[in-house]
Amino acid sequence: MNIISDIDVNLIKLENSKDGKFMNILCDDNPIVFTTPSFPVPFGLEESYNNKFIKVSLRNIRKSPEAQELYTFIESIEKKLVELIPDCNEIQSQLRNSAKYDPVLTVKIPMGKNAVIADVKDSTGAPFNLYGLSKGDFVRSTLVIDTVWYFRGKYSYKIKAKEIIVERN
Repeated sequence: MNIISDIDVNLIKLENSKDGKFMNILCDDNPIVFTTPSFPVPFGLEESYNNKFIKVSLRNIRKSPEAQELYTFIESIEKKLVELIPDCNEIQSQLRNSAKYDPVLTVKIPMGKNAVIADVKDSTGAPFNLYGLSKGDFVRSTLVIDTVWYFRGKYSYKIKAKEIIVERN
């Protein structure tokens, strides 16, 4: 289990990829991998420009230490990336804030040959078809942060799902 509190953001470094098109994000010479507590998915599986993703609601962030910890952790990674990238003052955040709703974290679902690469299961450990993810389901996830790139004048990175455990209500 990769616990957020065990990851020292100060140890993050960037390494140019062999082809120079992106930079690898490393912490102790490995991609950043961490596990989240259970959070609701307010919209189900979404798609944009052939990319699939889910938005995880950091529900009750004012009262939930788990939601606060995850939010602060992602924010600190983003600040560290801006610090490490030469001539960068901003990175496209994966956190979305709203005055009216709790913040959401965007998680990319890795795809290969029209199939989900992430390991997706239900709470009993049985395989789960991610296309059946419903608005309001809860997910516990193992997430990976491994690359940052420059595209159309902006630095970006994605938080990718490695494992998703779907908990139905």
